[in-house]
Amino acid sequence: MSEPPPSLLLWIRRPPHSTVHLSEAVRVASMAAAFDRPVRLLFLAEGVRALVRGQEPYRLAPPLGRTLAGIVTPDAPALVHRPSLECRGLGPERLVEGLPVRFVDDAESADWLYRAGRVVPF
Repeated sequence: MSEPPPSLLLWIRRPPHSTVHLSEAVRVASMAAAFDRPVRLLFLAEGVRALVRGQEPYRLAPPLGRTLAGIVTPDAPALVHRPSLECRGLGPERLVEGLPVRFVDDAESADWLYRAGRVVPF
């Protein structure tokens, strides 16, 4: 990892529709961004399912890509654990369109978790 670590890393590891973890992670990320605190989102394990395109259940919330606008940017893309995607039979073409992502492996994921100022697991 050549860039400086974020002061806040949100570790999203649970499936998107079984709990409120994803919505709470987005809320925390929005608040951090509003206060100009560097924040990154790391999607691992079942958390990668949150980025699969076309799953706005019952249309109760805006699409994730729009919700994360301003939080996930080309300069601070969402970190997506590639082995977690592959294990679930998902490829990059299945992810939310237009959402900047950076694929990471096991070692790079561990490095992000280790170097972050604070890690909040969801």
